[in-house]
Amino acid sequence: MTDEPQHGHEADALWAWIEKEADLPGVDEIRAGSVTAVMVVHNAEEWLPRQLLSLARLDPRPGRLVAVDTGSTDDSAALLERADREGVVDSVITLGADAGFAQAVETALEGSEPEWIWLLHDDSAPHRDALAHLLEGARRSDVVVPKLLEPKRRNYPETISEIGQAITAGGIRVPLAEVGDIDQHQSESREVLGASTAGLLVRGAVWRELGGIAPEVGRHRDGVDLGWRANAVGYRVLTWPQAALNHLRAGHTGLRPDDEHHHVSDRLGALRVAGSRGASTVGLGAASLARAVGFLFAKSPSHAAAELKAWRGYRRSPALTAALAARLPVDDQTPEDLLPSRFWPLRNAVDSFGAGLSERYRSLTEAPAETSIDELTSDDFAAPSLRTRFLSPSTLLVLVLLVTAAIAARTLLGGGPVSGGGLLTAPTSLGEAWQGYLEGDAPWLGLAAVSSLAGFGSPGWFTFLAVVLTPLLAGLSALALLRRLGFASPIACAASAAWAGGTVLLGLVTAGDVTGMVLAVAGPLLVRAVHAVVVNETTGAERLRAPAGAAFWLIVVSAVWPFALPAATIVGVVWALRERARRMEVAVLLAPAWLFLAPWLPTLARYPGRMLTGVDPLAWTDYPPASYALVVGRILPSGLPVWANVVFFAALGLAAVVAMAKLPRKAWLVSLAWLGAPLVIGTALSRLTVSVDGGVVRPLLSPWALLVLAALLLPVLWSQREPGRHKLAGPVALALSGALAVGVWMVVGFAGPVRSVTSVLPGYVRDVISSTRDSRVLALEISDDASVAWNVIDSRQPQWGTGERNPIGSFSAQFNALAYSIAAGDPPDDLAERFRIMGVSHLYVGGVDSSLRATLDNLESMISNPADDRSVVWTVSGLVSRVSIDAEEPFIVDAKVPPGAPERMLYLAESGAADWTASVDSETLPRAGDTERALIDDSVVTFGPLPADGGTLEIHPERHIWRALLHLVVMLGLLLMAAPTLGGATQARRGQ
Repeated sequence: MTDEPQHGHEADALWAWIEKEADLPGVDEIRAGSVTAVMVVHNAEEWLPRQLLSLARLDPRPGRLVAVDTGSTDDSAALLERADREGVVDSVITLGADAGFAQAVETALEGSEPEWIWLLHDDSAPHRDALAHLLEGARRSDVVVPKLLEPKRRNYPETISEIGQAITAGGIRVPLAEVGDIDQHQSESREVLGASTAGLLVRGAVWRELGGIAPEVGRHRDGVDLGWRANAVGYRVLTWPQAALNHLRAGHTGLRPDDEHHHVSDRLGALRVAGSRGASTVGLGAASLARAVGFLFAKSPSHAAAELKAWRGYRRSPALTAALAARLPVDDQTPEDLLPSRFWPLRNAVDSFGAGLSERYRSLTEAPAETSIDELTSDDFAAPSLRTRFLSPSTLLVLVLLVTAAIAARTLLGGGPVSGGGLLTAPTSLGEAWQGYLEGDAPWLGLAAVSSLAGFGSPGWFTFLAVVLTPLLAGLSALALLRRLGFASPIACAASAAWAGGTVLLGLVTAGDVTGMVLAVAGPLLVRAVHAVVVNETTGAERLRAPAGAAFWLIVVSAVWPFALPAATIVGVVWALRERARRMEVAVLLAPAWLFLAPWLPTLARYPGRMLTGVDPLAWTDYPPASYALVVGRILPSGLPVWANVVFFAALGLAAVVAMAKLPRKAWLVSLAWLGAPLVIGTALSRLTVSVDGGVVRPLLSPWALLVLAALLLPVLWSQREPGRHKLAGPVALALSGALAVGVWMVVGFAGPVRSVTSVLPGYVRDVISSTRDSRVLALEISDDASVAWNVIDSRQPQWGTGERNPIGSFSAQFNALAYSIAAGDPPDDLAERFRIMGVSHLYVGGVDSSLRATLDNLESMISNPADDRSVVWTVSGLVSRVSIDAEEPFIVDAKVPPGAPERMLYLAESGAADWTASVDSETLPRAGDTERALIDDSVVTFGPLPADGGTLEIHPERHIWRALLHLVVMLGLLLMAAPTLGGATQARRGQ
């Protein structure tokens, strides 16, 4: 023991440990001859020669060095005998293979009471001066912990493996140094809970008082248990980073052959240490189960099995845990600051996630500087230095796009939900978004529901943020792609600005082209992921990560634009045929997308034209673009001035032509083909119409327009990659074009179809259709030129997904005939009765004149009420509901079926082909034959018979739970394959 306090604190100053030399009056230097070193060896012939060479070079050497061979079956014993003859070791002891590390050390120390004990593994080669430095630390502590370094690699700096460790209450190892950091002697001496036994120097008296290493723990965690017990008694455990050993960690890495997975003994020791300190059995079991699941996600079923095996071993050996607990003192003096908090795992996960984001940000905002003097002189610590600008191009890009988006968004504030063009109204809640996904057909509805979480759980807020931030996200995704491809930050940011500007001027945002917005963001990320697959050279399970990431983005792209999947499949099959070694990656890339879209394939086969359209195709009004407009990207009614499109695409076209003229012939031809193909295809498709579920729409042009935009950027980018051709003209043209586009958007705002619109329906009407009556409203708008626009509104439409089918839903032909007869001033006399059959509770007419109002007022059961100075609402008398029964009061208005005769039937105001389900008191009603309604020349859905006792009614479109489960399984499979593989290589990092 020393005369100092048993516990201290880490020095504040970097070199404070030097100054402490003067603080040790009366503490003699410790002689190396007072040290007995014990090295335990087992099947180590591959690395034992290097270990023995390091021991032979020690200066100073320990007074005695004992080697213990624990039943090695290779040449380890012969190597030890030779070392004994040459004087490298002083004696060799042979034990059986069942002898553990604790027994081996105790056997080596039998009959002696050394002043200091130095523990060595057969794979922990000490540096020449390691013992000398450890003895310096021994003057200040009772247990001295050296710095463990990774094995040396030629032409690489040494990296840190461990400098002490702690353990959480659940048995998780807590490293006290950044594993993988380059060793620049930056670590300071500090008190720790414990450490690996490799290189550990222990005072002999302390060793004997503690009873040495606890055999109950086994290997891997015996050092942290020993250190914790020393702290508990009041002794001091101190790291001494000046003493270093290169630790191969042969047991952890699988280099040492073993019949049992190395994680079994490691985790069993951790459970034993945690359990002996009071951790609950239930808590440890839950933690082990969670870790096993985590190992499965890390694509290591062997680790998962080992985790569970360790847990079973722990449960079956409570006596060993009790024996270890008996070694602990009654009064635990362990300093609280040496124990990690219970929230350490969560904090560590957050820190790791934040570090990953930080690294990604740095890769975008920092540019490599010129060659450094370290690189020229081959300094071991040389690394590509990074030049951080006060305002880097990427930061400027983000600021400009963010500010312009915020200013443009002013035109969306103060109104109702954001919708218009191809963007239908968002569901009012996250629950309704999920309901729409389960009841709908298109898989993109599920992606939209999940994405709504980014809008604080509100689909409406998500819609607002999406239309406002799409240019920013598109620019960032393009930047991520270009930086991955190796482009310098200035040209990458200029091209990304042009890409973001193109998403604005093409009308994707202001016209509500959901597919175009998704493609502008996900398209570059898909290309980036595919590039990662192409350059992927990893093996084993790690090889699946890149194609799994690409498969996710292919699912996103294909869900909004189905044509992408067969196109990608053709390219993938050709690639697999040309490079057979890539077949696995191609399968992983393509198969999940086909599986994800499988439930939708019958619909696509029934309406093949849907392959060429985008999200909610029937939501669009007919907009045939002029031929000249295609050349300047005027494919949608954006509300932005045409001159901006002309200037933008003229500038990009000129820059592309100039760049193409300087390219080699092959590159020139590729650029020309890339530009011409989508331009020709898009022009041809603009003249076509396709049929989708009873409606006629035009193919979506935005995917082809985005390909043309990419083709205009490609030559400029290509020319910048040529050595010696880094001209400013191209990047400046791209940057100014992007600035022009977003600047115009900032000034004009949202002047296209997308607006913040309040409902024209009065509040009392909206309350009725959203109540349990679930009725409909027939809405007409009669313009001054006598043209008629009409729609059917209920609690489910119009909103996301209703444009995937006939947006009117049931009775579309009947509603069409009634709408035009009403507008013509010739409604049928039995209009109210027709409305009751079809579940219509209200009629809204905008632009109504006095003559039409008088005509409708004269109809039986039609009660009018002005909505505003030009609109009138007629209410159909009788509390109309979507559901009726055979009774004196037929309509069910409160979702309650009254008691009555058992033969009653329930009628739903939906066409006979509608797929709905009904239940009373959770008992599903059988679907009966559809009931004909001669008045409307159609049939309605019928359920029954109803129970005589009545009950609570629940009725809704059929929900396809199995499809959601399929999608969940596909996504979990991709997550499993894309997750980092356990044991993946880590790169050395310079310590911060």
